Amino acid sequence: MNKNALQEEIKRHNELYYRENTQEITDAEYDMLAKKAGIQTVGTAPDRRFLEVEHIVPMLSLDKAHERDEVEEFLKKLLNVHELEIICEPKIDGLSFSAIYEDGRLVKAATRGDGHYGEDVTKNAATIEGLTKVLPDVKGRLEVRGEVYLRNDDFLKLNKDNQFSNPRNTASGSLRQLDPEITASRPLRYFAYSLIGGAEKTQFEVLNKLKELGFCVNEHQCLAKNVDEMLKFYNRIYDNRHELGYDIDGVVYKINNLELQDRLGSTNKAPRGAIAHKFPAAYGKTKIEKILVQVGRTGQLTPIAQLVPINIGGVVVTRANLYNQDEIERKDVREGDVVVVQRAGDVIPKIVEVDKNARSPNVPKFIFPNTCPECESEVQIEEAAIRCSNEFTCKAQIIEKLKHFVSKEAFDITGFGDKQIEFFYDLGLIRKISDIFALEEKLKNFNLSKQEGWGEKLISNLLNSINSRKTITLDRFISSLGIQYVGPHVAKLLAKHYGSYENWYSADEEELMSIIGVGEKIIDSLISFFSEKDNVEMVKNLASQLKIEPVSANVSNSIFSGKTVVFTGKLLTRERKEAQAEVESLGGIVSSGVSNKTDFFVVGEKPGSKLEKAKKLGVKILTEEKFNKLILGEE
Repeated sequence: MNKNALQEEIKRHNELYYRENTQEITDAEYDMLAKKAGIQTVGTAPDRRFLEVEHIVPMLSLDKAHERDEVEEFLKKLLNVHELEIICEPKIDGLSFSAIYEDGRLVKAATRGDGHYGEDVTKNAATIEGLTKVLPDVKGRLEVRGEVYLRNDDFLKLNKDNQFSNPRNTASGSLRQLDPEITASRPLRYFAYSLIGGAEKTQFEVLNKLKELGFCVNEHQCLAKNVDEMLKFYNRIYDNRHELGYDIDGVVYKINNLELQDRLGSTNKAPRGAIAHKFPAAYGKTKIEKILVQVGRTGQLTPIAQLVPINIGGVVVTRANLYNQDEIERKDVREGDVVVVQRAGDVIPKIVEVDKNARSPNVPKFIFPNTCPECESEVQIEEAAIRCSNEFTCKAQIIEKLKHFVSKEAFDITGFGDKQIEFFYDLGLIRKISDIFALEEKLKNFNLSKQEGWGEKLISNLLNSINSRKTITLDRFISSLGIQYVGPHVAKLLAKHYGSYENWYSADEEELMSIIGVGEKIIDSLISFFSEKDNVEMVKNLASQLKIEPVSANVSNSIFSGKTVVFTGKLLTRERKEAQAEVESLGGIVSSGVSNKTDFFVVGEKPGSKLEKAKKLGVKILTEEKFNKLILGEE
């Protein structure tokens, strides 16, 4: 990508981030783009739906550092300064704003905008909790600058219906509402960090004066005299940020002496006397509140770490997968531990390290249950997996099977979310998969409209959605049943081999063994599934209500048709051989080596050295989740 193209791309990302309150890439990826283009950006032009406000003193952005050597480089430029003091403050991940007071009264509030002109959000800012409206005994003009943000717990309450992406973008969108009543309904907070028009001589004095005037000031700050002291503060804040309750994405270093700051001046984009030391994007440090054990649709007991919420790469993470008992023992994970959490791409967050120095003494080891936490049935140990033995009456297993059946990957029944499944299960109207297509008949003898939240239109929409899914392809039908080891990729292999539901249903073990990509585990699972009378009856009832069509041979329409695909690393959702067989079934060519003829490079966990070569060659790199979506034709 040439420099002009890079600048256009950065401009597009600025529009998304500052104006539309959303983002397609992480902050670290954005910083890399800006560095590659050799530019430092400041926001974007104000939204013309708002009145424009000119900043008398420009609201500039900050240069960024990611490593120690970049911090040292910042200090080297100040070597001629004697007895240098640097004040260190957390970098709040929110929206910058300015509040102007005339003779002690709030008269104007604005966003940063492009640094020179911002958007007038006076009425909206007046609704922010704790923002002082009147400053007694203050004469003349005073300008306070700060950052608007949302606490993580407030964001989770506000986002119970998953309408918003993350606290920062939600805070930005909330302050920039055309209707101040909407802003008032959002639990916005702020921290003030700058005062223009006062008599203070240092940044430390500014923070104390802001507190004295009644503004909210962040309590975490440090005066440092060298890089070691600066990094000590940085590391302490990074290690303990899970205790803050709000998102920060780094630490800001500023020269404490305001006169010296003025003397150093600024470039057209950033002050020379300050820099932001950013946190790594893909990792976060937080605390395990509790270890929960969930029961999946195949009965497997999976330990999940319930975390103090933390923002990693633009997503608020509240849980991390602990996989199994062996993983807990290997990493020695315990309730109350401080842990490093990784979120790589769209893969489920995982714990990569336990900070045992932060562990309280005498914390007991986690004891994995020997009975199902849902139905108290005995568990069975299968290699690393532990499963509930009660497949047909364990509520958790039944509900998870039902949720899977209606999900996008299976029948994709609109309006049938997790809450609806649990609701109908508790009413006794849906207790097995085939009950879903019998729901309309059952509701003839049940007045659903008397239940809270269920109007006639909603009921009608749901039933229409169910009826619209009565025609299904064989691969989706097989995948929807929730048979262990038989996901979308295996279901497609089976559907293409057998052609029709009747052929598949009457398949024998010998023929299954002849299908490339269908291994012994899958065959054993299919045989075990159909050895149960309840499963046989459920499949027959379900099939009688549906029209099951053969899979069309859409190889020529597949994105992988004629393309060369290389895999690296361990895949989390399937065996690599199965993924390779799926690519080949779609007309793709699987190769073991990366070259300039490689079209797609699929990256799993712990990728090898091929990844760097693929990047250098400009090969299209796919995360496992992206690959799965392309396989299913969803993108």
